[in-house]
Amino acid sequence: MRKTSLTVTLFSLALTCNSLLFSATSRAALPVTVEAVTEAPLTSSLAVSGTLFGKQDVVITAGLAGRLLFVAEPGQRVEQGEVLIRMDTLPLELEQARQQEMLKRAQINLRFHQQELTRLQKLAKTNSAAATQVDSVQNQHDLALSDIALAKIELNVIADQLSRATITAPFTGIVSERFKRAGREVSRASELLNFVDIHNLEARLYVPVKYLHYLKQGIVLPFQTGDLNNPVTSSATISRVIPATDPRSQTVEVRADLPTDHKQIYAVGQLVDVTVPLQSNQPVLLVNRDALIIRQNGIHVVKVGHDNTVQQIPVQVGKGEGTFVEVKAIDNTRQLNIGDQIAVRGAERLTDGQEVDVQARN
Repeated sequence: MRKTSLTVTLFSLALTCNSLLFSATSRAALPVTVEAVTEAPLTSSLAVSGTLFGKQDVVITAGLAGRLLFVAEPGQRVEQGEVLIRMDTLPLELEQARQQEMLKRAQINLRFHQQELTRLQKLAKTNSAAATQVDSVQNQHDLALSDIALAKIELNVIADQLSRATITAPFTGIVSERFKRAGREVSRASELLNFVDIHNLEARLYVPVKYLHYLKQGIVLPFQTGDLNNPVTSSATISRVIPATDPRSQTVEVRADLPTDHKQIYAVGQLVDVTVPLQSNQPVLLVNRDALIIRQNGIHVVKVGHDNTVQQIPVQVGKGEGTFVEVKAIDNTRQLNIGDQIAVRGAERLTDGQEVDVQARN
């Protein structure tokens, strides 16, 4: 009986020692590594696809109805002012000759009626000619004047049509597609060829409307073409932001000019990978991503005070850039400020008020 009592006493002493040892261990300061909270405008980026277009690309239509004599071939480079399309002008030239003869005829009639009118007006003064005769010749005189005016107008119309019969390149470019060949009869609205501008290019891209406030004229957009093993990089500058949202995709169109002195050869319609920088206008609080502790009830960081005790700060996480992420305290009684020390290592099991040993970061 005495031996059993002694065994129980020894077991109780062992439990007490273990309890004291555990209590001493729990009170020991745990090592943590900290970083300071910083403040800066957050810059991130958005990767989108864009398409290259010539800024002056145009579909050339026939200037008038008639037969085509010449249409530039696809792939042909045409300098500004050189001929793209030439049409048969013989019908217009014949009409022009007819109108010129009509003008001469009207002028002869006018000269005759002027002479007749002058003679009758002299006779009317001596009552040798009736007033009705004078009025009739006066009307014929005025009609001859009108015929002359109409003939001149018709000649101007024909001259305009003759000027449209030859279409020259409005800029230096390349014929990308031909819709009608020489010898075809076409109407004035017929599309004849597609003429593209290969020297003044722009990238057109579509960006989600929620990023509209980041998009400003003058922002430089890096982009690249080619495969991943041999990419070709360049940049374009935003020239226009079109704030009209597509209801289905919820995107806005952005147009960015490529430099005119680029040495790389691009194709109109080519796809490019564009990086859109997204920079906030106002500075935000930033912490290292490693400081975030994610739990079922939310996300928090651990702030280390001047006395090396810790406090959990519930936060709302925003955008990230590299190793940093935007945070905002969501508890008015627990705030984060610039320069606060936040645990980035060893904070997973810490509780409020616990003492820590701040270690230098390697």
